[in-house]
Amino acid sequence: MVITPDKKNRKFFIFNDNKNSVMQVKYLVTSALPYVNAVPHLGNLIPILSADVFSKFLKINGEKAIYICATDEHGTRTEIEAEKRGMTPDEYCKMMHEKILNIFRWMGVEFDNFGRSSSKENHELTQHIFLKLYENGYIFEKEIEQLYCEKCRKFLPDTYVVGECPYCGNPDAKGDQCDECTRLLDPTELINPRCIICGSTPVLRKSKHLYLDLPKLSEKVKKWIESKEWSGIIKNLPLAWIEKGLEPRCITRDLKWGIRVPLKGYEDKVFYVWFDAPIEYIGSTYEYTKEWRDWWLNPEETRLYCFMGKDNVPFHTLIWPASLLGTEENWLLPDMIGSNEYLNYEGGQFSKSQNRGVFGDDIMKLEIPPDLWRFYLISIRPSTKDTDFEWEGFQEHINNNLVGNLGNFLYRSLSFTKKHYGKVPDVKSDENVIKEAFKLLDKYKEELWSLKFKEAVKTLLKISDLGNQYFQKSEPWKLIKEDEERCKKVLRTVCELCVIIAVAMYPVISSSSQKLWEQLGFKGEVKKENINNIPLDIGDHELGDIKIPFKKIDDKSLEKYKEKFRGKRGDGMIKYDEFKKIELKVGEIKSAEPIKGSKKLLKLRVDIGEERQLVAGIAQYYSPEELIGKKIIVVSNLEPAKLFGVESQGMLLAAVDGDNISLATVDKDVKNGARIE
Repeated sequence: MVITPDKKNRKFFIFNDNKNSVMQVKYLVTSALPYVNAVPHLGNLIPILSADVFSKFLKINGEKAIYICATDEHGTRTEIEAEKRGMTPDEYCKMMHEKILNIFRWMGVEFDNFGRSSSKENHELTQHIFLKLYENGYIFEKEIEQLYCEKCRKFLPDTYVVGECPYCGNPDAKGDQCDECTRLLDPTELINPRCIICGSTPVLRKSKHLYLDLPKLSEKVKKWIESKEWSGIIKNLPLAWIEKGLEPRCITRDLKWGIRVPLKGYEDKVFYVWFDAPIEYIGSTYEYTKEWRDWWLNPEETRLYCFMGKDNVPFHTLIWPASLLGTEENWLLPDMIGSNEYLNYEGGQFSKSQNRGVFGDDIMKLEIPPDLWRFYLISIRPSTKDTDFEWEGFQEHINNNLVGNLGNFLYRSLSFTKKHYGKVPDVKSDENVIKEAFKLLDKYKEELWSLKFKEAVKTLLKISDLGNQYFQKSEPWKLIKEDEERCKKVLRTVCELCVIIAVAMYPVISSSSQKLWEQLGFKGEVKKENINNIPLDIGDHELGDIKIPFKKIDDKSLEKYKEKFRGKRGDGMIKYDEFKKIELKVGEIKSAEPIKGSKKLLKLRVDIGEERQLVAGIAQYYSPEELIGKKIIVVSNLEPAKLFGVESQGMLLAAVDGDNISLATVDKDVKNGARIE
């Protein structure tokens, strides 16, 4: 059997040895299972959306692909949360499964199957894979000391213990992994461990458990990783751990809710959630199709793309692959890991309990359509470093790019054509413009194949930018009076560009793509089109009702959202000792300049006894020139934060009166850096 790539279209074809038949490779897309006990926030949505964009792209590219996911349902926390509500764990998981799925549906995510890790299919598969590992000598028994909370009267699972990381000193490392140094941990390794339920110090108690013999499997895993054309943390991190020497991994827990261990003497134990959860990728496929074996047990015919946050990379490159390799059954393993860095909220972390940041169940209540969220989150997808969600950045990006560029081109082109002709003129288009658009489309497809989502969105915008420039330069509002034949050619050209954009933008903003498709007068679903064969034979094609595709986010709404999700602030009263912590100093503005791409923000260099860089949202009230030399009041000991990607090392004070802003200044000449008492 020979696998031959078609480099032009990035497809793979399998030729049997006898050369008599050809089979196109299939694609299986997954994203890390969302945990049933947490409503996903904006950052959690990124792997789900990334997988959705890639899955949709594959399908309009003519590939055979399915997108599989599920809720991750096992563990102590599920038992605790269910007990709080007077429900069984299964009842609680069903409720949360539907709640989480509704959020994804609202966001326009189209799973082929969204299962549950507690499904009978996953029980069957997990037990089967375990027994194969056991038969092949990769499982051993060991009596261990576990952390037991005497107050809660239960053994504590890994994630219910926090303490100091023995490797990097992080004081809030979890019992399974430190988020700071990404090391996998055993909860007994933590320094000064504490139970997160009651806060007490757990004690050690002996219990027999089963271990996956990772050291024995390390050569298999290493050989597999080295065969992949991966880079960065995805390849280097697991190889570094293998080089240091892998430790055996405990795969059983003393819990009631979970998949039972099919081994005599272990009937009262269940599998560790991170052993059974990734197997649910297979389980969810099993639920979806009777042909699930063709997807998972014929790795030569299938490519597996897994999308996740960076904290999930070790489990998908070491533990889960080791479990499958140890069965010696030729299971499909990841071909590509699409990991992303963290998305934080306005310089801090998302917190549901503190109402800090936007969560999935909040999103559906706001007056912001799902495609605006999809467009923004894919546009800023943090691929190399952690990124902050900032409301000003969100507003700027939507208003300037989605509305001002893409939406502006689509509406002005189609509304003008509809008004004057009602249909697409039956003339030839400008060949050079369409050729340039297809060059950009090829670049867009290549970037999606390479999982370069941010770059792909920029390229998509370049197609509409090309159209805007062409429309503006051609001036059809003049041509309609002076040269109607030329006017028809221009309008035919921009309508063809709109058709190209309608198909191209489907993976990123699906709902808007379908609406544009209908405005163009097409019947049926745009997702059934092929991006490699876009229908441009549209002469005399009747246009539908033309509507403005996207609306701007206004300042009033922006301030309302910022206030709503800024987090709890108590009753507004602070103690004098707290106020004394605020350090106010006199600062002189030495320079001021606009921040590229922002209409509101200015970057200031301020002398407060030392030079500081400040970012302030005052561009609409002060020109850079009139700020030079002003003596202002600066909060000098504020933790640095990034605004629109630029670090601000303090905050200036200003009086706000409705739409008017006035800087707080000093009325006498005092030295720079003088303290305000």
